Amino acid sequence: MRPLRRLLLPCIAVAVLAGCGLRFTYGQLDWLIPWYLRDYVTLQPAQRSELDRRLTGLLDWHCRAHLPDYARLLRDLGLAVQAGPVSAATLDAFVRRGEGLWDELMRTLTPEAAALFASLDDVQRAELAAAFERRNAETREEFLEGSAAELRERRIERMEKRLRRWFGPLDEPQRARIAQWNDALAPTGEDWLAQRIAWQQSLLGALDARSAPAAFERELEGLLRTPEQRWPADYRARVAHNRAQTLALLADLTNGASARQRAHLLEELAELAGQFERLVCTPSSVPA
Repeated sequence: MRPLRRLLLPCIAVAVLAGCGLRFTYGQLDWLIPWYLRDYVTLQPAQRSELDRRLTGLLDWHCRAHLPDYARLLRDLGLAVQAGPVSAATLDAFVRRGEGLWDELMRTLTPEAAALFASLDDVQRAELAAAFERRNAETREEFLEGSAAELRERRIERMEKRLRRWFGPLDEPQRARIAQWNDALAPTGEDWLAQRIAWQQSLLGALDARSAPAAFERELEGLLRTPEQRWPADYRARVAHNRAQTLALLADLTNGASARQRAHLLEELAELAGQFERLVCTPSSVPA
């Protein structure tokens, strides 16, 4: 679910940087992104060179324009936690700030992505379609296959693992609250995968019309910035319900945290904010 994947920390890097050094990972995005893309499509040398050129400009813009905002958001969140108690509405405001940064990134990324996609030939389009099918099968196996009890246990374990990063060890009442959160969720698993597949098919369909650049870029922008507008109303309502349940869980855990857990949370927020601040581009750090 698009909204939930950024709830624990409303900034883009957290999910992909968990367990990795932020400075190392962010500094290596110029090769990590192409390395990730090669799982979907094999780029020709000229395409790779063009990707590298566009990526250099995009990363320069991002470290100047967004990293200070990430740091500011995290420090503001830390101040809100210190002032406490925090409400679900307070946390939602921080999430929306993060989503605003995400939307700005997608808007800036659209012309770059459109240029790359428009350069794909029919063989590469077929390779991309096959990669989507492969990844979807892997996703189904990881997240949707198993008994109801097994799926429930895996969801709870994933949430506990994410939360331990921010709070440290969880006690039994907190684990019970996480289980309660899980049981209050509206079922979305099959629909989530169905909407992911529908998005992929829309992208592949847009690629069939990539010879008309302006129309193709408009379609791609919609896919990147507002994919939820294509969701059925019932699915959108269930996603909103689950978002509210998750915000309530985060507020309850924050407000009920022990002194040690609160200190751990504030330390994690401050440390990550500091890392973002140290990564902000300066004139001396950007090649002329």
